Amino acid sequence: MSASWAMESLKTPPIHSQNLAGQTARIAVAFSGGLDSTVLLHSTIAAHGSEHVIALHIHHGLLDAADAWVEHCARIAEEFDVAFDSHVVQWPIEKKHLNNIEERARSARYQALFRLCNQHGASHLLTAHHQDDQAETVLLQLLRGSGLPGLAAMPALREDLHIRLWRPFLDLTRSELAAYAHAYHLEWIDDPSNEDEQYTRNWLRKQLLPQIEKAQPQFRRNLSRSARHLAQAQHLLNVLADLDLATIKHIEGLNMRSLMALRQQDSARATNVLRHWLSQAGLSMPSEERLNAWWRDIENVRHVTDHQISWLHDGYELKVWRQVLSMHPANTIKGYWFFEEAQLDNGEYGLATSIYEQAMRSGLIQERPRVGSEKIRIHEKRPRKTLKNIFQEHGIAPWQRDVPVLWLGQSVLAVVGIGINLDLATQTGPRFIPIWKVE
Repeated sequence: MSASWAMESLKTPPIHSQNLAGQTARIAVAFSGGLDSTVLLHSTIAAHGSEHVIALHIHHGLLDAADAWVEHCARIAEEFDVAFDSHVVQWPIEKKHLNNIEERARSARYQALFRLCNQHGASHLLTAHHQDDQAETVLLQLLRGSGLPGLAAMPALREDLHIRLWRPFLDLTRSELAAYAHAYHLEWIDDPSNEDEQYTRNWLRKQLLPQIEKAQPQFRRNLSRSARHLAQAQHLLNVLADLDLATIKHIEGLNMRSLMALRQQDSARATNVLRHWLSQAGLSMPSEERLNAWWRDIENVRHVTDHQISWLHDGYELKVWRQVLSMHPANTIKGYWFFEEAQLDNGEYGLATSIYEQAMRSGLIQERPRVGSEKIRIHEKRPRKTLKNIFQEHGIAPWQRDVPVLWLGQSVLAVVGIGINLDLATQTGPRFIPIWKVE
């Protein structure tokens, strides 16, 4: 074997060794120190030169032995004369309390890799997933009852956060990578967690796949081919969803009348467009059970315009109001009030300094919840109105009306998104302006 074999088999992207916007084009390699990623790093250097490659290592913080892996990876990178950086994942709670640790670790790894790519100006990231990994992924998704996006497994190329993620080894087996590693006398480390069969993927690799191979030696290649066919089918569904979205999308979400008309015509297309809309927003795919529950909620409401429907999903609230389905980050309003001294001549309304200082000394300025009948005047030539009427006039949805309110004694001083109460404010003289600072 030779470096030319590496360049041919890798099918690496056409990244030319040249300066782009004054910076050297750089390819990032996800480098765990294992056999697969060591072959990837070695062959990428052979294809593009060490000066255009950086090795990135993620320490998951799950195994004590991982500290030594960082040192190993740094040493190999030095021997290969290639740049190196690493990141340690910090878990918010004790590791023993984490559920679905495999998926959490995978997500944390990619997030860290993308951040490092941005820090080092690398717009291309290579990972060492191979044909065996692809076969395992397809089987795992089948066992989980996944839909087409899951069964399509890992794409050879994906654009994510302005970074192109490449998997150049998907047509190669692990045995082929091992042959390359031995031919070049490469040094790698073995992760003991790969032997732990409490993880489903390891059980598949150690127990099930050898049995399948006895009956069907080409199963890896066949499953990879099936994954490509399923990915093509998903692409066509996305194209159809884009066509349907063009007819039902509203500036704030989805038009419910159009969505329900599509469901009457073809329920599968309606579900497809709803999934695609969520995917475009970066939300995870809801389960079939959850989607069916959503459809039942909608169908049980006789007049959608007169009711509110609310679902929590992936950190967002999905709401139906005035015939529009929209999504909003849960608990969006986080921040605090502070006062800023106004410039005397800027004409901005504020609380007179004398009143402000006395109220602060007396503890009369407080943030408190709404009571339901509070009134405020926000226009010079208009009367006071209840906050409810003001929200309605501004077209603010009911679930967006639970906003922070600043009180001066028993009177509303200011409301987030609405403004200051002109009955208590002045445009002239020394004054302080209440401001809501988003955290």
